[in-house]
Amino acid sequence: MRINILGSSSSGNATLLVFGTTRVLLDAGFSVRELARRLREIGEDLARLSAVVLTHEHTDHIRSVPRLARALGIPVFISRASCEAWNRMNPTDPIHAAEYIVAERPFQIGPMTFRPFAVPHDAADTLAFTIEAGGAKVGYVTDLGYIPQLVGERVRGSDVLILEANHDVEMLRNGPYPWSVKQRILSRHGHLSNDEMARFLREDFDGRAEHIVLVHLSRTNNHPELARLAALEALGARGSAFARDAERRVRVAAHDRPGPWIEL
Repeated sequence: MRINILGSSSSGNATLLVFGTTRVLLDAGFSVRELARRLREIGEDLARLSAVVLTHEHTDHIRSVPRLARALGIPVFISRASCEAWNRMNPTDPIHAAEYIVAERPFQIGPMTFRPFAVPHDAADTLAFTIEAGGAKVGYVTDLGYIPQLVGERVRGSDVLILEANHDVEMLRNGPYPWSVKQRILSRHGHLSNDEMARFLREDFDGRAEHIVLVHLSRTNNHPELARLAALEALGARGSAFARDAERRVRVAAHDRPGPWIEL
C-alpha cells in the first residue's frame, strides 16, 4: 500500500490510499481544482480515483465530494447520519446515491478492507478507520475530543498511524477565537490537543507503527514544531529504544502541499 497525505489542517483534509489499481480518497476537504493540482504534484490523476470515503460531514472533510462524485461517477462511502446532515445543510449541493457505512461493520473497496469505528466529535456520526491491504495496516484517527480506549484497541498493529494533533491548549486559550468556539474545541467532543495526543503515544500506543503522522493542526492554535516535540517527548518517555527511533518515525502533515509518499 502507498499513502499520501495531500494536506491536512482545520481548513482542509484529504489522504490518498493506493493499492494496485485501486485509489481511494479518504476525505476531500479541498476544492476539485485544488485536489486535482495536489494529485498532479505527486504524479496522480483525479480521473483514476476509485472511491471517496468520508469521516463525517464537516466542510473541511467533504467540501468537493458532491461535485467530485457527479463528475467522476465514483461511489461515496459515508454514514447515513453524516450524509443526511450534509444534505440538510446543503440542499443545493447534495450527495446522491451514497454507499452507507456503519461503525464496526467492515467494507471492501477493491483489495482494501476498511474497518470504521466511532469517535467522539460534534458531528452527526464521526468515524475513524483502519485500512488493511497486502498485509499492511493503516490507522486513521482524526476529529475527536479525546482518545477512548476503543481507539487504542482498533489501531493496534498499525504500520502507519495518522493521528490528530489539532491545538496547543495555551495557544488556543490565549488566541483570537471567541470563548464559545474555544469551549467547543476543548470539549470531549471537540478536537485533540497536543497533550492528549502525547498521552496516547506515551501510555496506550502499542509501539508498532513505523510511521506516525500528525494531522489536522490548527494554523491559528498550533505550530508543527510544538506538535512534533510533544510526540517526540512522549515516545522518549517510553524508553531509550523509542527515543532513538522517534525522530525517524514522527512527521507532521502540511496544510498547503502533499507530503512524501509512505510506502508499505
